[in-house]
Amino acid sequence: MHRSSRPSRLVPLLLAAGCMLGLPAGCGGDPASEISGSGASYPEADGLFHQDARWLGADGAYSIDLGAERTLWLFGDTFVAKTPANVRNQSEMVRNTVAVQTGRDPRTATMTSHWRMDAENTPASYFGEIGDTWHWPGHGVLLPNGHLVVFLSVLERKSGGLGFDHAGWRVAFITNPSGSPDTWDVQLETPARTPFDAVPGAAVVLNEGFVVAVAPRTSRDHDAYLVRWPVEAFENGELRGAQWWVGEQRGWVSEEALDDEPSVVIPEAGTECSVHWDARLERWIHVTSQGFGATKIAVRTAKRLEGPWTEAEALFTPPESKERDDPFVYAAKAHPQLTSDEEGALLVTYATNSFEFKDLFEPQGADLYWPRFVRLRLEPKAEP
Repeated sequence: MHRSSRPSRLVPLLLAAGCMLGLPAGCGGDPASEISGSGASYPEADGLFHQDARWLGADGAYSIDLGAERTLWLFGDTFVAKTPANVRNQSEMVRNTVAVQTGRDPRTATMTSHWRMDAENTPASYFGEIGDTWHWPGHGVLLPNGHLVVFLSVLERKSGGLGFDHAGWRVAFITNPSGSPDTWDVQLETPARTPFDAVPGAAVVLNEGFVVAVAPRTSRDHDAYLVRWPVEAFENGELRGAQWWVGEQRGWVSEEALDDEPSVVIPEAGTECSVHWDARLERWIHVTSQGFGATKIAVRTAKRLEGPWTEAEALFTPPESKERDDPFVYAAKAHPQLTSDEEGALLVTYATNSFEFKDLFEPQGADLYWPRFVRLRLEPKAEP
């Protein structure tokens, strides 16, 4: 494992993360929203992320249901304490960490955090750097045979601009996820680069015998395509048989047979989001941050994964979007496997940050750069 950069070198990356995570949703041609709802902050659950004294904040916060009341959490740039003081100004910011939650209710669940240690006994990324590239975790899924797959965005440095550029994506195949992440056998597979701009893994689901990934563009408006692979290929640790959705007329088309870009399925999906099936509403649910800086949490629905998806409905404005002079709020996504004290509520997290990196080390910034929970209540709209 390569040692990660010091926090002072990551200012452009933190700012860039906000630029990637969420642009205004909604498109004039989308069907009207079919759901209404409301949200409320859920601070009683936020303590879940404060159980490990050395884990001092992160963004990202994807979750994967591992079964047996276990949930895997995947985080991006993370502060990990290097000294017993357990403070950010004596920490390493590694590119990613993971955690395992035991119990469905975050108020009462336990959480263990995991990262690597380098040759100098300094905290290092769980999914290690390769050469000059590093990984920010996306979503993933537990396969029917008990194996785990996690999608990873690959980034590399560049001079000027935001200081980094996208360098593709990888998939981590893990055959023994029932144990501690400290014992996992992680095999990374790198696919061939697609001839168009797309990074699969913003959200991942199992559907009709396939692993289906939301694949947003990294540039332009972050419109998202859909790509899928046969489950049996992933169970064998193979990235083969990719198919992209190209519209109702042609349906799913193999990557080799594509003669143009696939069809946009979810407009302005955001580079981080969630998609899941809601049995009560009988709809697929897409959750993302809407806007930039002072964002809202917005929801789309669809009866089919391939769409059409409705226009985005903004249901909750995080308090940090309203209370701070220069808010930096992003990375909203749902965690449907979790429960709360309100039956039927959907738990969502979002990330908080600052455009001034130094703020994260100041007393007034101690509450920044932690995932925050929200309870969303979704209801179908009355028929007109």
